[in-house]
Amino acid sequence: MAWHPGTTRSETLLSTGRGLITLAHMSWPNILTLFRLFSAPVFLALFIGTGRQDGFLLAIVDSHAGLWACLVLVCLSELSDILDGVLARKLKQVSNFGKLLDPYADSVFRLSCYFAFASHAHGKWIPLWMVMVLFYRDLLVTVIRTFGVERREFVHARASGKIKAIAQGTVVIVTLAAAAYYGEECVAFEPSVRGSHVTSLARMLMWVVTAVTIWSAVDYAWANRHLFTTGQTGTHDNAPPNA
Repeated sequence: MAWHPGTTRSETLLSTGRGLITLAHMSWPNILTLFRLFSAPVFLALFIGTGRQDGFLLAIVDSHAGLWACLVLVCLSELSDILDGVLARKLKQVSNFGKLLDPYADSVFRLSCYFAFASHAHGKWIPLWMVMVLFYRDLLVTVIRTFGVERREFVHARASGKIKAIAQGTVVIVTLAAAAYYGEECVAFEPSVRGSHVTSLARMLMWVVTAVTIWSAVDYAWANRHLFTTGQTGTHDNAPPNA
């Protein structure tokens, strides 16, 4: 098994496809990132599976307990997002593998949360079109990074991306906490039972997330517009590193 300078042992093992050995030798920051990535389908299963209408997990977990479980999983995921960066810098374990995987893990998990909210498994919380705005923004940034790879230029994270991530993560936690503590109708925009009171809390918060996400998309597109111009490259000196 060949090892090349500048490549971590975890990256070398990953390239061999020996998954079990890779996990054993992988750094803690990358393990936390993978935890966030694999938490996404677990969250979807918990949220949809404990939905009030034919949830496939209702035989073992009731709807209310399912929301609390989702909240705990989200808190652990957001905590892992903070810790992986801190540990990578403190332990000097920053790797190309982590740089590439971290934004995708963030995107996959948070989009899974919002798509779950739009599924109406626990009531009508948010409309689907708002979630699609989040999806297309992340798709745009992926395209920009792909152009950067083609031009051999690293596309730095921007402050707007960090603010977007904080807004999205905060709204997911607040929405789930309100639904688990006060009831599902508290965050819905349409009552599931005639006469029940709704607050449209989730949809109101989602308007904030949608606006911040659109701003972040425009910011990334404008800052990296040179990548879409044939024959021109840039240095990104004006981009805040690791923002």
